[in-house]
Amino acid sequence: MAWTHEKIEVLKKLWDEGLTASRIAHEIGDMTRNAVIGKAHRLGLSGRMQSKSKNSSISIVRKKKNSPYNKKIVEISTQVDEPMNPTQFLDIKDGMCRWPLGEPGENDFKFCGRKTNEKVYCEHHHKMAFQPLTSIRSRKKVSKKFRIA
Repeated sequence: MAWTHEKIEVLKKLWDEGLTASRIAHEIGDMTRNAVIGKAHRLGLSGRMQSKSKNSSISIVRKKKNSPYNKKIVEISTQVDEPMNPTQFLDIKDGMCRWPLGEPGENDFKFCGRKTNEKVYCEHHHKMAFQPLTSIRSRKKVSKKFRIA
């Protein structure tokens, strides 16, 4: 698989004719496509012309898709009918909101304590904790669009 003077001359001739590296490797014999490309590069042979695409004269105008960045941000109402009933951990019972207030581990750490409808959080905190499924799906589409690997 050594490059003899004759093989180099054949490479130069076929390269100038515009044959592909695979075809040149086949013509020379006992050479791989990568060996041909490497030798052509080391010899400083001119780069190839870029092939014309099939639809080079046709330009496609694409519609701009709605992106989640263009959508309006929904603000959560801070107005609540029922006042909070700050409750300590040991006093929380079923039907009470478990939204944490303060920092865990501190003496004044409590939970919201408002009435719930068989949920973990009251209506107000439920809106803050959970997002609509459509919002989650649109974020996944965006993250897939900009994924590197």
